Amino acid sequence: MSFIAFPLRFHNSFLRRTSEPESIVGLLRLMAGTPGGSWPGSANFGVRDVFERARTQPDAPKVAMERMNRALIDLGITGYRVESIVKEVSSNRDVDGYVVTIASTVEASKTYLMALNP
Repeated sequence: MSFIAFPLRFHNSFLRRTSEPESIVGLLRLMAGTPGGSWPGSANFGVRDVFERARTQPDAPKVAMERMNRALIDLGITGYRVESIVKEVSSNRDVDGYVVTIASTVEASKTYLMALNP
């Protein structure tokens, strides 16, 4: 099965397609850039506000992971879940980066890593 790529783009008059894991990664990036509660389709969709408070809220990665997983369930996406979000150690104190591990719930051996700089 093919999936529509985010952001939506055309290629030869058709929507560009991508693989299932790439679509999930794109969706999680959209979640990271969207404020919580701003999308009526799922109250759990956005986590930008969580990452904005990360320096004063030590459990922010855990909270973001839980909300992302609830949003995936709200959207009917049950084949993947966010397994972990770990803050990267960086010499640049102005920007925080994270490594997000995404796991397939269908094939336990399949995991995907993505860098996230919300």
